[in-house]
Amino acid sequence: RPQGPEPYWEAFAEEIEARVRSNSSTLVFTNSRQLCEKLTYLINRRQGGLLAYSHHGSLSREIRTEVEHKLKDGVLKAIVATASLELGIDIGALDEVILVQSPASAAEAIQRVGRAGHGVGETSRGTFYPSHAMDIANAAVLLEAVVQGDIEPVQPLPAPLDVLAQVIVSMCAFETWQPNALYDFLRTAQPYHDLSRRQFDLVLNLLEGRYQQARLRELQPRITYDRVDQTLSVKKGALLALYTSGGVIPDRGYFALRNAESGTRIGELDEEFVWEARIGQVFTLGAQNWRIRKITHSDVLVLPAPRGKPAPPFWKAENNGRGFHISEKIGRFLEAAEADLETPAFEERLRRIHHLDAHALQRLKAFLLKQRAHTGCALPHRHHLVIEYTTLGPGGASGNQVVWHTLWGGRVNRPLAVALEAAWEEAFGAAPQIFASNDGISFVLPHEVEPQAMIDLVPANRIEELLHRRLSGTGFFGARFRECSGRALLLPRQRFNQRMPLWLSRLRAQKLLAAVAAHPDFPILVETWRTCLQDEFELPALGRLLRELEQGEIRWTAVRTAVPSPLARNSAWNPINTAMYQTDQGAAPHTGGLTDDLLFEITLDPDLRPRIAPELAAGFEAKRQRLAPGYSPDSLEELLDWVKERVVLPNDEWQDLLAAMARDHGEAQGSAVPPAQKLARLNPAREGEEKNNGLILAREVLPRWLAAFHSEPSRTPAVALLSGDPLDLPQPDSEEADNGDGALSPEAVILAEWLRFYGPRPEVSITEALGLPPARLQLILDELAEARIIVRGPLLRQG
Repeated sequence: RPQGPEPYWEAFAEEIEARVRSNSSTLVFTNSRQLCEKLTYLINRRQGGLLAYSHHGSLSREIRTEVEHKLKDGVLKAIVATASLELGIDIGALDEVILVQSPASAAEAIQRVGRAGHGVGETSRGTFYPSHAMDIANAAVLLEAVVQGDIEPVQPLPAPLDVLAQVIVSMCAFETWQPNALYDFLRTAQPYHDLSRRQFDLVLNLLEGRYQQARLRELQPRITYDRVDQTLSVKKGALLALYTSGGVIPDRGYFALRNAESGTRIGELDEEFVWEARIGQVFTLGAQNWRIRKITHSDVLVLPAPRGKPAPPFWKAENNGRGFHISEKIGRFLEAAEADLETPAFEERLRRIHHLDAHALQRLKAFLLKQRAHTGCALPHRHHLVIEYTTLGPGGASGNQVVWHTLWGGRVNRPLAVALEAAWEEAFGAAPQIFASNDGISFVLPHEVEPQAMIDLVPANRIEELLHRRLSGTGFFGARFRECSGRALLLPRQRFNQRMPLWLSRLRAQKLLAAVAAHPDFPILVETWRTCLQDEFELPALGRLLRELEQGEIRWTAVRTAVPSPLARNSAWNPINTAMYQTDQGAAPHTGGLTDDLLFEITLDPDLRPRIAPELAAGFEAKRQRLAPGYSPDSLEELLDWVKERVVLPNDEWQDLLAAMARDHGEAQGSAVPPAQKLARLNPAREGEEKNNGLILAREVLPRWLAAFHSEPSRTPAVALLSGDPLDLPQPDSEEADNGDGALSPEAVILAEWLRFYGPRPEVSITEALGLPPARLQLILDELAEARIIVRGPLLRQG
């Protein structure tokens, strides 16, 4: 048995090489790109030429295509690939498929084995090479499933809202749609057949900029929704975001690997590998050695290097969670093994049903016997939960570590771990470190807790409640939100061919998540929850298992060990791995024990606050209101969108805006008058006196404005179209008038939106501009100041 990682994988490569030489063509599957590169290097190391070549998603499409043709033409004997060759790419006839390490699902295993003997009437040949003892058990279960064709049930994706946002932008890019027609058309597609009108409208609200008051660039409008004409059209810049950031594959911010002389794209490198790399370093990629010559913001420039013994790069990615379909079969396999582990029947079943050779059979049997002897109890299985207490903590340090040998798969263990964190914090005031894997859950506890008390923390009827309380604060949820936001065009790249670093995408996503957390109807937040609860977790299976645990159908045994048992050793590595590589989870705020009121008082004290130069404030205001040279709207459509965003403009600002358009784009633009039904003039009544300086506002936001500021019948303002024709006022829509945030009144939200286009200004100017009674204005400003949305006091530098 080889000692150490290099001799271990060299032994694998030697045996695979022998099988490759005995075949005309062979496809070797691995579960990671790093292992793919390592095996390719080891297989080719003793050859005069290339026996095998790598094939994975981080190699350029041109290289992958060339490799496929070489295997098909007989130039190559083998390809070492990841899932990039699972699907129906034509690579010619294959004699055998080799699977190094077990796949995560039966469907994946059948798909891979089925690449060999693909013709009608032919037999597919596949050989599994497990990498550790427990992987032999996984492979044994998968082999039986492959022979029986027992695959996981297909779960269609129900109406993903992040992809819907991208689809709507693309459909509105070259054609104007009416919302009803677009909704009906989308529902003809199978994934969106059950799309509700509410969900559709929420995505439209997102794309038209309803949430833009969060003041984040990521939430800028992508479409124009004309509610008068009932039309949808794309805004400027939306197509660029679609072309640079479109697609459904999450962007991990990889560096492009290029030839330093020709600039030809070779592949992609993980940014964490590049951070640790240095100029002159040699690594292997695609059966070729490369020496780093230069590292830029987006590219790593390399030249070919002589053959040697370099290390392959690594690509950090999240582990795939095993589903309960196969996990239950693994549990039942171990349950049957427990019954007759030391009988001839067990070995016969492994040979006949699970197709293990003699070496794998003996190694698996020895492993299970060692596990049982180490814990002094029965093996963990489908109806037996082993709770292992060990005093050896992460990295060999002393501590209280507990491992639940659930074997339920990552899609069940992960939500259980999240629920346990929430329940533990509820019971003891602080959450411990809990780590989930496919085979168990490990705890690093501040103090020891009895096993039954731990089990009672998460009853089956509270699982959803606990998940709702805790999940949104986890790195897992943060990563899913980042991916959904990217698909919804909320985290676009700045320009073509410029890499968006993953760490920057994480920061932007965390900032966006914090900004929209107060909006329970934010569609991408809804989609993130759906992704977690339906696509990533198997909650029905978890509920069933917890009920069986409560009813005694699953019994449990607590054991104590000085060092982790053989089955627990993989789980024991999780705390170290998490500490080495941080996740998408946001850092908890630290205030040093100071109260919020004291911090607010100190930081916003007028005497401590620096004053702003008047010319700086004036320049900001001119640009913010699009009055500065080059900033004005350049078309009638953009002017209407701008008025809608401004909510309301005093008439003198309206005239200034038209003059700025004439200055920047010619007199024809400045004299353009929007259609009468698009805009309205509102003359606020003040103590029986009609104000001559009217307010210009979009016809679409008029009900919202009236509902917020002029709800009293005695104070209904005089309203007319710009043409002077009378206007039949609609009833305000309660949903439109609602700000979606119970902390602020509707008038406070609208005034805050209006004020963000101005620099510091005296309160009397607001009264004069909007016609609000001073007493009422004071109440609204007090509300905004208390919510820390505005700052009051001396702001401008004198003299």
